[in-house]
Amino acid sequence: MMTRFAHAVLVATLFVVTACSYSQTDPEPAPNTKPSPSPTQDEADLVAALRRTQRAPHHFAIDADLPKNEHLTGTGAFDVTKLLYESSTKALERIVVGTDYYQRDKGSGWVHVDLKRLKKDSELHFAIADATGLLQFADAITDAHKTGPNTYDGRFQPDTEDFKEPFLPLGAPSLWSIGLRVSPFTATVDARGWVTAITLELTPTDSPTLRMEATLSRHGKPIDVAKPRAQEADEAFYR
Repeated sequence: MMTRFAHAVLVATLFVVTACSYSQTDPEPAPNTKPSPSPTQDEADLVAALRRTQRAPHHFAIDADLPKNEHLTGTGAFDVTKLLYESSTKALERIVVGTDYYQRDKGSGWVHVDLKRLKKDSELHFAIADATGLLQFADAITDAHKTGPNTYDGRFQPDTEDFKEPFLPLGAPSLWSIGLRVSPFTATVDARGWVTAITLELTPTDSPTLRMEATLSRHGKPIDVAKPRAQEADEAFYR
């Protein structure tokens, strides 16, 4: 029999889903072999800042519209080098330490899942190499230009054959990006070259425009993520 945890996850994934599959390899994606226009210097600078920010420990906060008049807020932290991640929203908390994944509904106990045992099509696959989606976002940018000393406007393509995995809103349980056209964004990079804010606008075919904002802070400072006491997930998760 499937546990309450399993049932809750399966229901939740009809609307929001976790990030893509677990990988402990180099977080930099394989080069895109398709021909594309040369990026402007502004675009290249922003992409470099996103990649630099992804490689350093950082905290994040999310404020995002979702379809059907839903709203999502949350906070968390991520360190790709030490394979540490945590996030907390109104309904869900998640912790990842190496290959150990922990999840709980607010008010319930923690459940542990061994990421090494999950099959590729599991609903709980988790991309620790790009847990906050900054690399996918960098690769989805189609143009960007500076609007001030530390600000950028641009456009990105959230739905292409190269980006089949969910990654929006940044840093939180992700929204499937199917059916979205090229969309605008703004980004802020501080004087030290860290990305500190990203605001996205998405217009699904069956929903009003959705605004999603991620703020990033405490770049390069160590984060402390500990494994909680947890019960083991049902074996059904690994079948």
